[in-house]
Amino acid sequence: MEKALEKQLEETFRIPGVVGVMCVDNNGLCLGAKGNTPRGSSGSISALASQATKLSTNGTNPVICLESEHGSVLIKKNEKLTTAIYKSS
Repeated sequence: MEKALEKQLEETFRIPGVVGVMCVDNNGLCLGAKGNTPRGSSGSISALASQATKLSTNGTNPVICLESEHGSVLIKKNEKLTTAIYKSS
C-alpha cells in the first residue's frame, strides 16, 4: 500500500497550483505527505472532515474548502482515508 499511496501523492502533487498534499487515517495519523504541508495538522484535518460529515444532510462526505489570501486547502474524507490538498492562490 505504501508504494501505491506514494504514487498517488506524486500524481496529485503534479496538478497545476498544488503545493502540497497529505493523507491521514481516521485517527489523525499522517500516512503520507508531499510538498508544503503543515505536518502537525493531520489530527485537525481528520477531525474537521469527521465533523463536516455530521453536518451533511444526505449522509455523504462533503469536500471542505478553507481559503485564505495565501491559498486554499481542499479536504475530503473517504471510508479509511482523509486527503488534504493545499493549493496556492
